[in-house]
Amino acid sequence: MLLYSMSGFGIGCADFIVAVYLLKYYTDHVALSASLAGVALMIGKLLDGVSDPIMGFISDRTRTRWGRRRPWFMVGAAPFALSFIAMFSAEPGWSQLQLFLWLLSWNVLFWSAQTVINVPHAALAGEMVEQHDERNAIMGWREGMQQLGLLVGASAPLLVLGSLQDAAVDGALARGLSEQAAQAVGFAARGEAHGVMAWQFASLVFVGVLLAFLGTREPSRPRTPPRESIFGDFADTFRSPPFRLFIVVFLFEQIASGLSATLVLYTIRDWWQFAGRHEMFLIMVYLLAAVASIPIWVRVGRRMEKVQIFAIGSFISAATLLGATLVPLFGLGLAYAGLIGSGFGVGARAVMAMSTMPDIIDDDEERTHTRKDGAYFGVWNLTRKLARAVTIGGAGLGLSLWGYQEGALEQPESAIRGIMWMFSII
Repeated sequence: MLLYSMSGFGIGCADFIVAVYLLKYYTDHVALSASLAGVALMIGKLLDGVSDPIMGFISDRTRTRWGRRRPWFMVGAAPFALSFIAMFSAEPGWSQLQLFLWLLSWNVLFWSAQTVINVPHAALAGEMVEQHDERNAIMGWREGMQQLGLLVGASAPLLVLGSLQDAAVDGALARGLSEQAAQAVGFAARGEAHGVMAWQFASLVFVGVLLAFLGTREPSRPRTPPRESIFGDFADTFRSPPFRLFIVVFLFEQIASGLSATLVLYTIRDWWQFAGRHEMFLIMVYLLAAVASIPIWVRVGRRMEKVQIFAIGSFISAATLLGATLVPLFGLGLAYAGLIGSGFGVGARAVMAMSTMPDIIDDDEERTHTRKDGAYFGVWNLTRKLARAVTIGGAGLGLSLWGYQEGALEQPESAIRGIMWMFSII
């Protein structure tokens, strides 16, 4: 289970960095307008979305000596790492059109490569184990390692970027530059440091996927064959009443999670006005709470229904997001408490959502007499990407409409109000 979940660790790192740092990198360091950056990321997600059910269809029918799921891990690993590096390697001197096209093209490849890895990887879990508690356990491992990847993806970039920025500021001061000029030099160095950070994490992602490939084996027991038509597979998923309900709830859950993740740095820096070490510690506390909660929720899952645990996690997260509006009044302590509570809610939703999928697929197999894990997880990944497209595009357009100033050290009151509405209320 540990080696199987290593792919989730690497992808979790990359996903968090893209969700949290990419938009701010383009708006603050290479000066692409927030609206164009949001549109590029949204279009990239939408164009890539069609690959998810196709990838599920293909992996259901793949036949190799290494199985039908595992070979795709390695097919997607190199493009995934390469596109991740490229997205953080834009040049500040490029025109708005050049920056837009660069971000759009590499973003499409990034999410397409992630699909090639993630859809077969998720489908494999339901085939490796069949019992209720075992599925909770393996999905707990998968989501736990992914949350750990999110933790590393949250904290390590801040350390890398911060250390290089501080070194540049110290060097500028030593050369006799004024404090203001030295801070400007440090800010520019922080932008350039994203390329260094991208190389480090791309290597980590590749190693994680490689370990998942080497450390797993696909079961040899016979499986009910899938349909011969991709349209039949796709239609069957939406003929399943449990899946229709699941996918609607999952869509709204992903929109809420994605919007808060995309805006968390804007919230901490621009709205709450916390900087320095608190910026890193707040994100780390949130993710540590999510990781720590997962074994607790797995144990609770032995005594409660999955839907009940999912509802509890959703209520906790919603309450803490609303509580975020009070942080400017009550200070840093409430920020830490709220993010700890939100992390516990995320842990419950992540484990129970993933653990429910194999149960839905079993129900479909009894109804249709065909087995199509890949198709179901393809639609699942498509829904996740559509939600991300809405949140990233919406966040970029929202920031622009509320008057966010790209590269400014202080934001107007209208931009702060917009961040508050999008992060907490919407």
